[in-house]
Amino acid sequence: MSVKILQEAGKRDLLMGNEAIARGAVEAGVQLMAAYPGTPSSEIGEVLFEAAPESDFYVEWSVNEKVAFEVAAGASFVGARTMVAMKNAGLNVAMDTFMTLPYGGIKGGMVVVVADDPDAHYSSNEQDTRFAASYAEIPCFEPENQQEAKDMAREAFTLSEEVGLPVFLRSVSRISHASGDVLFDQCEKTRNNLAFNKHYKLPYRWNVYGPPGAISKHAWLHDVLPQVQSLANKSPYNSTLKPEGAKTGIIASGLAAAYAREALSRLGLSDEVAFLKLGFIYPLPDELVSSFFDGLDQVIMIEEGDPVVENMVRSLAKEVAPLVKISGKSYNPIFNPYGELNTDIVTDALADVFGMELAADDKEKVREEKASLVVPRSSTLCAGCSHLGSYAALKKALQRYPEDEVHIINGDIGCYEQAGYGIFASGNLASDADSMAFKPDSPYDMLDTIYVMGSGISMAHGQNKVGYKDGKVVAVCGDSTLFHGILPALMNIVYNQSDITFLILDNRWTCMTGHQPNPNTGYDVYGDEYPRADIPSIVQAMGIKSVRTVDAYDQEEAEEAISEALDYEGPAVVILEGECQLQKQRRVKKSLAKTYISVNECDGCKSCVQLGCPAIMFDITEKKSRIDNVLCVDCGLCMQNCPNDAIKMRRR
Repeated sequence: MSVKILQEAGKRDLLMGNEAIARGAVEAGVQLMAAYPGTPSSEIGEVLFEAAPESDFYVEWSVNEKVAFEVAAGASFVGARTMVAMKNAGLNVAMDTFMTLPYGGIKGGMVVVVADDPDAHYSSNEQDTRFAASYAEIPCFEPENQQEAKDMAREAFTLSEEVGLPVFLRSVSRISHASGDVLFDQCEKTRNNLAFNKHYKLPYRWNVYGPPGAISKHAWLHDVLPQVQSLANKSPYNSTLKPEGAKTGIIASGLAAAYAREALSRLGLSDEVAFLKLGFIYPLPDELVSSFFDGLDQVIMIEEGDPVVENMVRSLAKEVAPLVKISGKSYNPIFNPYGELNTDIVTDALADVFGMELAADDKEKVREEKASLVVPRSSTLCAGCSHLGSYAALKKALQRYPEDEVHIINGDIGCYEQAGYGIFASGNLASDADSMAFKPDSPYDMLDTIYVMGSGISMAHGQNKVGYKDGKVVAVCGDSTLFHGILPALMNIVYNQSDITFLILDNRWTCMTGHQPNPNTGYDVYGDEYPRADIPSIVQAMGIKSVRTVDAYDQEEAEEAISEALDYEGPAVVILEGECQLQKQRRVKKSLAKTYISVNECDGCKSCVQLGCPAIMFDITEKKSRIDNVLCVDCGLCMQNCPNDAIKMRRR
């Protein structure tokens, strides 16, 4: 078959961890998969979308993770094998149903895949979602490599149906976005039959409020857990290697087990240290861990993220091996409780424990020597991005007010969040002043608060209702975020009559996670056209009286609309439309125009540079601006920001 993850059994291929998880779902005979795109989990949905036309299952991008979780749960109730995938922060959105669903369990196998992000490569936090699995009291798998990611995804469906509970599969960025050799197994050809019984094995099975009530259903969950723990003790994903006479042992889970193995090899300790690798981590395989303690004086806990397994092991050790010294991330710490692990960090920690001297490592010296050759850079908005126009218009609109006013611009999550990255900032910016106005020189210094999807508008509302008067209060969000988590907050500012300005930056796609479609795109995941969601009508239907839609590429119109909204008393919304240029360029051939700068007319004022477009450069020798025509998309924003009309566009 043409689709990579649909190759026949016996084949081997190099798969990203996310691709491997998708393949595992296909092998298990998945019937429905729902997700909301969120890095580092997005590719699970992407590759299953690619495979769906040649297979017998349904896949969708849901509007948020809570909806996706409930879509998968509903399909499971009628017997289907289902998967839901999200990133670490996405689980927070689904937590309400996630915590309640285990009270009564599921019917068809349901696998919950969450990709955590140690070191916050793509996220606002490093949260370890394994806590959530133990919090909800459901089985949890943690793969060591891409092969296990595939195998565990497949096994999770079987386990889920055997114990009647959702099964949690926790990945991390270095599994999800790294590639490994994966051997394919046979794909299940048959599909679970679909049927419904409201009293399936329990009275009012799918209704936590129905007789005999939530407490009884929670008791049922605890009756199931001993069976799950028995399976954990026998799981092939948990394994022990115990050299004779070993006094020190390592318990490592998931990817950290791979780091630990390599570290022991580097130190020449592989045949001297006992090693317990855990892949089925919750419930903790108590019998396996208890027997591992026998004969040991100390145990070193190694895991990626928080001390989740460590805390469970410590609790068990207090009962079965109280004299064994345990080191990890909490008591007797040898690892930091933040950031991510790697083989070097684990090697250094183990060398300290064993009192070993490591040979001088010249990697840091090489890094220092090469540092001067590397130009520091951050992520930027793409050339011609409509958000550049939106922020430029907002900046000009706010400049109409006195310079000492302290405006607050509350951001949200999406490409436009880069307006809070402060990539040109330098030095110590900390200040003890209660209120201080900062003049942004670029769009990357515009946003003042950024937390999670949907937080900006509610924070703005709180600032207004508490009586903040030192400046204007603004919130921004994108179209995908609007549908994901903003609509209840938008209703709240109407219901409670907030005097804030709300900008919806509408680029039609869920861009930051890979240009997935959303209800506003006008295309489905296969490129077929369908009616776009009518954002202005939705906003007006909620009761917003001041609503205006403008072209983000028309600076004069955009500035005027934002200024009107800032002056309006009450909630005011400006929708700034401008399709993502990358998607537009993919769909429509690059125009025959060419934007260029007339050197004789450029006086080096840098107004165009302050737009923040990566296609605009500045020659520090000539003191003139330049345009990189490889990056330029001829959007015309820079022309509107040049006070000398030095930027032109001509036909090629």
